[in-house]
Parts: sequence; C-alpha cells; structure tokens
Amino acid sequence: MPIWVLSGRRNMTRLSKQTLDGNVETLILAVLESGPSYGYAIVKELNERAEGILQLGEGTIYPVLYRLEEKKLIAARWRLAENGRQRKYYRLISKGHKALATNRRQWQMLSAAMGKVLGSAENLLPQPQVKGATI
Repeated sequence: MPIWVLSGRRNMTRLSKQTLDGNVETLILAVLESGPSYGYAIVKELNERAEGILQLGEGTIYPVLYRLEEKKLIAARWRLAENGRQRKYYRLISKGHKALATNRRQWQMLSAAMGKVLGSAENLLPQPQVKGATI
C-alpha cells in the first residue's frame, strides 16, 4: 500500500520509501507508548494523529511490527477480542521506550535543521476549514 502525504485538496504527493524508512518505526513506537494495541487500531491511530497528512495501510505496518519485535523493542501477545476472534496485541517494552526517546531526540534535531535549511512546511499542509466560513 502506498504512503501518501496530502499537500492540498486536489494534489497528492507520494512519499518515497527512503523518505519514510525508519520513521514508520518511530511512529508505531509513539502510538504504542500510550498502551498495547493491534494492527488495524495502530493504523487507525497513526492516520488520525497525522490528521490526513499520512495515509498508511495495514500492509505498510505489519513488516515494521515484525521487525520491531525481532529487535526486541515491542512484545506481542494473542488476546481474545470482544468479537470472539484472536488478535495480536503489541506493546512497548523497556528497550522500545529507550529507542523511542532516542528517535524522538534525533527527529527533533533533524526537523530543526531541515526547517532552517528548507523553510517551514506549514505552507504545504492543508489549511483547516470551518463549514460555512472562509479562513
């Protein structure tokens, strides 16, 4: 599933895999920081937090979840869902908390440097609109 970033109502730009490599790991760790969750709910939360800027699909995050599990940054456990089906829940563990803190600091430094060199991304983001009003 492609990963898209919205840059206006009519214009969608596809982000390259290289642009997001490693960053999707950090995004997933950040979602799991608030508590255990399963694949679909993680995707939904990521997309909601990104406020339409990113549109990730389940196919995008499962390989990343497996990689985070192999790196021992998250742990997984099967649990019975309310509908009676088994779901694999992922949770952040100690090493994952440390990795998230490191990644967050590195992202803040990189973001600050990119902003200084390239300028603010604010003008690229969709502008909030109030129904019946013009902003």
